[in-house]
Amino acid sequence: MEMQEEQTNRRLENKYRPMGELIRGIFFILFGLFAIFAEKLGMGEFRISPQMMTALGAVLVLYGVFRVYNGIRKIFFNRN
Repeated sequence: MEMQEEQTNRRLENKYRPMGELIRGIFFILFGLFAIFAEKLGMGEFRISPQMMTALGAVLVLYGVFRVYNGIRKIFFNRN
């Protein structure tokens, strides 16, 4: 009985973890886009150079794309 509950809890955890990765990835992409375009659109002014903000934004977008890809891969392609 206890083993069955443990397996059920593990299944629920496995379903929600990829969704968390997907949501975190979307936030990273949005923050990266904000870092790239905020100063150009007049939404904010930063103390570091625009080239550094663009580089930081690109890194954030790439990391977000990785998280989204990883979440989608775990949701749809891991059929255990």
